[in-house]
Parts: sequence; C-alpha cells; structure tokens
Amino acid sequence: MAAEELLSEQLKAGLPAAYAILVGRFEGPLYRFFFCDHRNHHLAEEQTAETFAQLVRSLPSMRGGCEHLRAFVFATARHVQLRCWRQRKEQPVPLEEVLNIRDPGPSPAALAATREQLGRALNAISRFDDPLRSVLLLRFVEDFSIEEIANVLEMPMGTVKSHIHRGRMQLKLILTEQECKP
Repeated sequence: MAAEELLSEQLKAGLPAAYAILVGRFEGPLYRFFFCDHRNHHLAEEQTAETFAQLVRSLPSMRGGCEHLRAFVFATARHVQLRCWRQRKEQPVPLEEVLNIRDPGPSPAALAATREQLGRALNAISRFDDPLRSVLLLRFVEDFSIEEIANVLEMPMGTVKSHIHRGRMQLKLILTEQECKP
C-alpha cells in the first residue's frame, strides 16, 4: 500500500498521527485560500481551524481514496467559506498583507514576475463575484486541476473551464487598463 493510500485509510480510521500529517500538508494552502479571499489574517486563521474541525468529523465518511483527499479538503474549506460569507460584516485587510504570506512549498504565486504584478492580479481577482473568484484562486493560486475545482465547487468541468476563460479575459482587460493609466 502506497504512503498516500495509507494516509487516506488512517484518516478514515481517525488516527491522530494521520491528522497531524494532514494539518502539516494543508494548513498553509488553506490559510492562503481564505486570506486571498478576504485579506483578514485572524479570520483566515479561524476559517482554517474550522476547516480542520469539520474534517475531523467528515473524513471518516469520505468516499474514494487518496486521489480525492485534496479536493475533499478544499470542498470542506469552501463550505466553511460560504458560511462565513453569509455572516460577513468586516472590511478586508490591506492587500500588502497577502504579499507577505509564505508557504514552505513553491506556489504559482511565488513564480509571478514581480510582487507588483501579483498584487495587481490578486486585487483584480478579489473584485470578481463568486464563483469566478473562487475558480481563479483555486486554479492560479492553489494550482488545482479543472477536475479538482469542479469537485470542490460542485459544478460541471465545462462550467469551470468557462469561468477560467472568462476570468482570464476580464483579468487581462483590467490589468491592461491599469498599465495604460499614468
């Protein structure tokens, strides 16, 4: 049995050591997912913790094996995010804070040509309505596949592709307009 499959089985069995591995693997990406949405450090920490609490309850009933784990984790995070949106009353934190977040592993955001370009792109994405914003964050910040995004957001893959295409066009237009302004 491969290490990933073993981890999946241990999580379903509720072994604490497996949950420690899960937290180590997903804490940074989940925090970044939430922080990029609303730019509030404390709320992102709370949502990350809430996601892990939900995972403790829901992982034993997860269908599939290790190949579905990442999508299952982010689908759970998405549900936490939706509950928060219904209750949201706070204003976002300045964009500069998102630029200082560090994840131990390489991310697509880290490969951006400059911090200024990344900041403009994240600022533009944050203005999009959901689910377009979530699709773009999962695709380009978290590097999810189209199939994983479809599973997380519970929508057809064609719809995800359409959102990605539309988002790219809108993002290109916004960034081009910003470059043309003096």
